[in-house]
Amino acid sequence: MNTAHLSKIIIALSFFCFSVVSLAGEISASEQPSPEIACRYEMKIIPHAKSKASSKNAWFFWRQSGTVQTLDANGHYGEIWQRTPTDNIQYRKLYHTDKTAVEYMPADNPTNNINFDWGKLASMLSQQELDALKPIKKTQVMGRPAELRKGKLDDQTIEVTWLTNENLPARIFRKDKNRTVEVRLLEITPLSMARRKPIALEEIADYRHIDAIDFGDMENDPFVKKVLAGEGHHH
Repeated sequence: MNTAHLSKIIIALSFFCFSVVSLAGEISASEQPSPEIACRYEMKIIPHAKSKASSKNAWFFWRQSGTVQTLDANGHYGEIWQRTPTDNIQYRKLYHTDKTAVEYMPADNPTNNINFDWGKLASMLSQQELDALKPIKKTQVMGRPAELRKGKLDDQTIEVTWLTNENLPARIFRKDKNRTVEVRLLEITPLSMARRKPIALEEIADYRHIDAIDFGDMENDPFVKKVLAGEGHHH
């Protein structure tokens, strides 16, 4: 799987249902802590155009106190968000095969047009997005209390099956004029009992670290050349 494909998968996995590019919002001091948890999700994308192929990909999602981490099923590429004591968010793209982390420093987020919503990062949907959908019925998923919600937003038909205790989706279905996208929960367990653990921060500390804002001055670096070629644009 090439870098471009991996990048698209991971960027989409936490935010695909609504806005992928703009993660607008501020951290609320009234947010309730969510349980530390380990999940495995699968995403199916079915383009409506017959000329385009469908795709199916899986990934891991881990939520800890102040940290959210993802990893593609092959273990090649991931992302990590860390909430600082000053309520800033540090973001890293992790290229595990290359033992390299690309850093997006909080001070540079406005330059990179990034504005993270911690509640959305930790739950995949913000409370505002969830509230925009109409409650349909109570249900259960994997023996856990859940709620089905439906609605339309920005010309998208959306269905969400929401795990009320875990503050996570068990299923998100979105359909618009171009494609149908479904994310489905495959496994869920308390983080302390998870067979697959997130990458330790100590291990990431041993990676090569590159400030994303320096990409433009590193075009002859082999790793940077590979990433830029894969993503099809300059950072």
